[in-house]
Amino acid sequence: MLENSDIFVEYSPVIVLVLLYFMQFKIFVTPEMLEKKHRQILLESENRFAPINSLHDLKEQFGEIKEKIDKIYEYFLTNNQL
Repeated sequence: MLENSDIFVEYSPVIVLVLLYFMQFKIFVTPEMLEKKHRQILLESENRFAPINSLHDLKEQFGEIKEKIDKIYEYFLTNNQL
């Protein structure tokens, strides 16, 4: 039993340095830190990207605009042939 405690006492400065290194560079994080980073990422993605519903609405609008342009193009082609 004494041998184990002697080893621990002998390597305790190294253990303390390793733990301080982990704390300084935030190798291990708390759940609160993870939640904060998660919220930050969600806010950044909301500001940077459009919601999927808006994207589908925009695609439908582009489709309608294309159909209208095609109708106008056909109208001019049929009227110019007369």
